[in-house]
Amino acid sequence: MESNDNNILIIGGPNSGKTHFGGQLYLRFRSDECNYKISTPPEDLTVFQEVVDCLSDGRSASRSNVELHRNLSLEVRDVNSNKISISFPDYGGEQVKQIVDNRQINELWRNQIQNSDSWMFFIRLDEVAEIEDIVNRALPETVSAKSKTDSVLNVSDNAFFVELLQMLLFTKQTSIKQSITIPKLMVVLSCWDALNLSEGKIPSALLKEKLPLFYEFIRTVWDENSLDTVGLSSTEKTLDSKKSDDDYLNNSPSNFGYVILPNGEKEKDLTLLISKAIGG
Repeated sequence: MESNDNNILIIGGPNSGKTHFGGQLYLRFRSDECNYKISTPPEDLTVFQEVVDCLSDGRSASRSNVELHRNLSLEVRDVNSNKISISFPDYGGEQVKQIVDNRQINELWRNQIQNSDSWMFFIRLDEVAEIEDIVNRALPETVSAKSKTDSVLNVSDNAFFVELLQMLLFTKQTSIKQSITIPKLMVVLSCWDALNLSEGKIPSALLKEKLPLFYEFIRTVWDENSLDTVGLSSTEKTLDSKKSDDDYLNNSPSNFGYVILPNGEKEKDLTLLISKAIGG
């Protein structure tokens, strides 16, 4: 590994937004206007290209469009020739769920985790279950709900994300007895457009509101200079997997998408997340 390597690990479950982000990154990295250039072409361009093809046709890259159960990576260099590796150990996200369910991490994941310097942790808040107000809920409803769920142990979203991070940290042999500086952690609140929020919303404030336990965990464990929370909309709007969107047919997919920086500012350059993930 070169001394100036920056190894970013993309982490997220099924339908967490990694698919479109990977395709949009690949599309931008091929542009002459981008500050990052692909240094080593991926061994298999199929998935990235299929995502780009779907977006160019104004359609979402759903599971029916793209084979997602692959391990992919993009290697790029910035304007100073610094090498950056962006790894998707599980493009589809199914293995992330299995890590928590089975309490096991396979060899591929283990190697990727141990060699990583930065983690981009994808969370889709519009699919996070609302926290129930048990105190004010009627007793009969409480009893009825309990009887229906006694036979099934459902881990809350808060607990799932905390446990996943704990397993990743254990695998990387990173202690939480002192504030973590490596790996850097960027929590990416994906599909931001689906949340229908007002302009200027601070991503970390939204994370605290929706996932308070997870928020307190990362805030306590990570050094503040190695922790960011951002918003991301890779496509800027919801796309259908079959019906083409007219705006996309009339424009390049690279004209769509935006990020919400930690201070709430909106930017169109999706590659800003890569710069921020490595501390730029």
